[in-house]
Amino acid sequence: MATLQIIGEDAHYPLELSQIGIGRVYDNEIAIDDEAVSAYHALITVVPCSTRKEKENNNEYIIEDLESTNKTFVNGKAVTKHKLKDGDIIRVGETRIKFSLKEYVAPQQEFQKTKKLN
Repeated sequence: MATLQIIGEDAHYPLELSQIGIGRVYDNEIAIDDEAVSAYHALITVVPCSTRKEKENNNEYIIEDLESTNKTFVNGKAVTKHKLKDGDIIRVGETRIKFSLKEYVAPQQEFQKTKKLN
């Protein structure tokens, strides 16, 4: 499953829904606290694609600018609609987001054994 990661933050967002809204208000799936981001800035649509092998990610991901004030950029170029590729860098406002086709696996944290009380 593809993911988005806001560069400079630890949070990863799996793209599980058919549409993922990106913007400044909190009813977006990805809400960004950046005054240069429009309330409803961009939309990622997940398009199922049955022509690929089963083991591979079988979706296409299309990002669309929602007539935002400051535009949506992919790899430094302003886009109105763009098919995302692994490793693309999306910029909305001053926020950069990395798109990855690889599923994010959280690093294992060491967990101390529970102390038994007498």
